[in-house]
Amino acid sequence: MKCNLDCTYCGTGIYGGHDNSTRHPPLDECLKTIDFMFEYVDIYMSTKPQGIKYVILNVYGGESLHHPNIVEILSVLRDRYQPYQDRWHLTITTTTNAIVPPHRLNQIIPLIDEFTVSYHTENTPKQKQQFKDNLLKIKASGHRQKCMVLMHSEPDRFADAQAMIAWLNENNIKHLPKQMDHQPKSDFNYNQQQVVWFEGLYKKSLDHAVMRDSKADLADTGRACCGGRSLCSNQNHRDPQKFVSNKFPGWYCSVNHFFLYVKQVNGEVYVNKDCKMNYDGTVGPIGNLNNIEPMLAQAQNPPIIQCAKERCYCGLCAPKADNLDTYKSIMRKYEISNLDIL
Repeated sequence: MKCNLDCTYCGTGIYGGHDNSTRHPPLDECLKTIDFMFEYVDIYMSTKPQGIKYVILNVYGGESLHHPNIVEILSVLRDRYQPYQDRWHLTITTTTNAIVPPHRLNQIIPLIDEFTVSYHTENTPKQKQQFKDNLLKIKASGHRQKCMVLMHSEPDRFADAQAMIAWLNENNIKHLPKQMDHQPKSDFNYNQQQVVWFEGLYKKSLDHAVMRDSKADLADTGRACCGGRSLCSNQNHRDPQKFVSNKFPGWYCSVNHFFLYVKQVNGEVYVNKDCKMNYDGTVGPIGNLNNIEPMLAQAQNPPIIQCAKERCYCGLCAPKADNLDTYKSIMRKYEISNLDIL
């Protein structure tokens, strides 16, 4: 939960984006969590066809690379994965602001398969230079990376984000501009010129955007996938979209089949970082690390989640449908058939 930045759009406190008043989770607890996660996802992988048995472990924050034991934590991941290596493929990633001392980054790079770095326009000039230096260091190492550029709506900061995109292009670093997700009535709505910029990015008219005080609340209008994937609606695979609706109340959702989120600092376990839907139609954890057996048992035959959220953020890419029959039909491709078993 600890973070070395304090961006205005990131909430604080235990359920915000970071909470520097908390202690770092102890090493032994982190290692136990690794074992739980691998055991949990192994159950889900056992139900999937061979071609999609892939697991991505994302070391998240706050800013997790500042955990005092982060090198030890990352170093044991491969060993803990050994019992499962013949059953599914593991990719280790981290989501980081990349404001990390060079010596620490040198230790971490060999332990990570892919870096997702986030650019924050509220960084100081010194931090922005360190960010660039570290991205170039990761690139030189040959490790995969992508940069999420958070498009701050304040005009000067929006221009700063555009300048970073230009720098990333010049250095051939994969990147993805990201609109600001926020709660209603926040200060991060976009002006008309910025909306036009997003229309060019998404190749989609946003004239239906919800307007407040002559600014567009894109977070209440729709969303792009965090990973830049194109998404299909109404099973129309010939017309994928970068920007889609993000409101699915009452829909049936497969988010638990593709995500698991562990809040190490207090032991809470959720199906997803943002949506946090559980199996009884409410928002909340599916369990706690102090009692993992019920979660492992439930994973054997999980109920179908029905969304009760106003908006969908992370988890948007999980297949979903507004009726149960369509949902079950869509999910057949993600399940082992009787023929596969035979």
